Amino acid sequence: MQPVLFTVGDLAVASHGFFVLVGLLTGVIVLALEARRRRWPRHEVVPITAAAFVGGMIGARVSILFFNGLETAPVVLDFFRLFDPRIGPGSILGGIAGAYLGGTIAARAQGIGGCACDAFAPAMALAMAVGRIGDFLAGEDGLGQPTQLPWGVRLPGAGQAVHPTPLYDAAFDLLWFAVLLSLRNHPKMQEGNLLKFGLGGYAVFRFFVEFVRNNRILAFGLTGQQYFCIALLGLLGLYVLRQRRMAAVPAG
Repeated sequence: MQPVLFTVGDLAVASHGFFVLVGLLTGVIVLALEARRRRWPRHEVVPITAAAFVGGMIGARVSILFFNGLETAPVVLDFFRLFDPRIGPGSILGGIAGAYLGGTIAARAQGIGGCACDAFAPAMALAMAVGRIGDFLAGEDGLGQPTQLPWGVRLPGAGQAVHPTPLYDAAFDLLWFAVLLSLRNHPKMQEGNLLKFGLGGYAVFRFFVEFVRNNRILAFGLTGQQYFCIALLGLLGLYVLRQRRMAAVPAG
């Protein structure tokens, strides 16, 4: 484990915060490349990527209030310390949601349609993969529940190996990134469908991996992250049902 990645003079740069920030930047770069591939004009790409970055930084912080409780408000809402390397932006999950929201608002303001949504899908997957490296190095939340599996990781001072859950997440995200890249030109994965597919797949994975993580339980044995996934899957399910009903209505 390496909670402090490096130091600059007397300033210690935390692994978690550093890789969350690098993950957000990685996502913005992939988004910019995808926007270029989709032939978006430069005057549209710049505000979208900038808004995605700002939204990601804010979302990473604010989501901590939901995941870890209101007692974190004094630190979470201190936006003057948003780039403090000793703290870092916050949750990569919240950062991805914020980046999507910020980029979507900027895209809608410029009149860009559904393809703007789909450009976010692979960017989000790769950003999360990078961010999880920092979680692992920091030994965040004790990494995971105790395990007897041969790939369990022993934390300093711990008597039992635990699940390296950030690495599970990173591995899935890399695989999902490749899947989304392979599907980005599929006729059925346009007009926002690629993004919805990407989010749905990750939500299913994240719901189940939470059972071997150490996140705060909110109610009925489930974490805030699991309730987030349930809500997301519910919204996606309603969207699919609505689309099927609309398709079933005869034209004219």
